[in-house]
Amino acid sequence: MRIDLLRHGTTGRDGHLDGRTDPPLSEAGWDQFRQQTQSGEWSRVVSSPLVRARAAAEDYARRTGCALHVDPDWSELDFGQWDGRKRSDIMSAPEEAALLEAFYADPMVAAPDGESWADLQARVSRAVDRILVTPELASVLVVTHGGAIRAALAHLLGWPLRQLWSLRIHPGTRLTLEAGQGADGAPWAEIVEIIQP
Repeated sequence: MRIDLLRHGTTGRDGHLDGRTDPPLSEAGWDQFRQQTQSGEWSRVVSSPLVRARAAAEDYARRTGCALHVDPDWSELDFGQWDGRKRSDIMSAPEEAALLEAFYADPMVAAPDGESWADLQARVSRAVDRILVTPELASVLVVTHGGAIRAALAHLLGWPLRQLWSLRIHPGTRLTLEAGQGADGAPWAEIVEIIQP
């Protein structure tokens, strides 16, 4: 099965920890999305419920007539008390900076009143597995977020979560995977293509 993981386009808020904070796509973000989907033909679109992903997925489904499923498990990581704040502001407060560094270093450390990377991976893994058990779908476009894409790659490729922050996934980036489940039920994937906006 082909799965395309598409990070939503830019919102113009680079440097902010926008997890559940949900700014809309900028015009540049809409252009990035259209560029990444103009030549694709997917039998189904799956989207995060957050408007910066969902609005573009709904527009694509409406224009092409393909099925759309909104799945909350594809939401971005919940940064809790940090959500919507600039990373640089958090790093300028010593007591918060230490916790933020621990958060990025250890997948089990949660954001204050938010999620850990392990929490994110658990729910994204469920979402990926739901896609993989529908073999009649030849191709699926997933419109989601940078953190959710990292969690999906950790699940499908067995990459350690603690190292995935080093993987840059810019807004509007699309990763094409061939994926499936082995005889033992374990997921597998191969990255076919990475297209930057």
